[in-house]
Amino acid sequence: ARSSTGMESFLVAASIRADDAVSQRDSHCTDQAKPILAYWAIRGLAQPIRLLLEYLHVDYEDKRFEQGLAPAFDKSCWYDVKDTILGDYPFPNLPYFVDGDVVVTQSNAIIRHVARQHNLHGATPDEATRCDIMLEEGMDLRNRTVALAYGRSGKFEDVLPTYAATLRTHLQRYSLFLGTHDWFAGGTLTACDFVMYELLDQNQLMVRGCLDAFPNLRTFCTNFSALPRSQRAATTNHGHT
Repeated sequence: ARSSTGMESFLVAASIRADDAVSQRDSHCTDQAKPILAYWAIRGLAQPIRLLLEYLHVDYEDKRFEQGLAPAFDKSCWYDVKDTILGDYPFPNLPYFVDGDVVVTQSNAIIRHVARQHNLHGATPDEATRCDIMLEEGMDLRNRTVALAYGRSGKFEDVLPTYAATLRTHLQRYSLFLGTHDWFAGGTLTACDFVMYELLDQNQLMVRGCLDAFPNLRTFCTNFSALPRSQRAATTNHGHT
């Protein structure tokens, strides 16, 4: 277990890294318009990006497209503008990120774009590789979670036990990969941690106690939620999953 003194040093170091990234950004981008992150008015694919931007103190526009009410969930607010809102950009999609003259779609591409700007893609080649692995593992987990939430056949409570059993198998693998490290890439906070925290948090809401058998995953979530700005991001950006 981390001592109180060790935890304080740990959080201070994380805060210093974020402040350094902010200083570097401000020295180069003071004259640029605010970046725009656009997505549906839910957590979904954009929430890890929101968490990352909040952690980095990035002043950005959080643009949200509001779906209609159930059962139709009208999406015309997006589809009416999809082919024009990004000009001649060939891959209009949600989420999208407009950063000066750069337009980025695909959630992991956005995460990597921001991470590279702020040195959160790994301090070493090995950490960068581990970060990439967990970004893709995170997408696989998200797809399974989305299938339970949106694409299931049958009642939620009927299919949940099967999902929970499969989830436990994957949590065992995440726990093994994390090992004794503070973060999934190793000793350095990276972009994949924002993705994994969001997905572990979502799954804890659906499968109560799913992390009880994995103390290192619980510690990871506790440490992440204590990072500067992460608490504010979690409370202001929650909404539906």
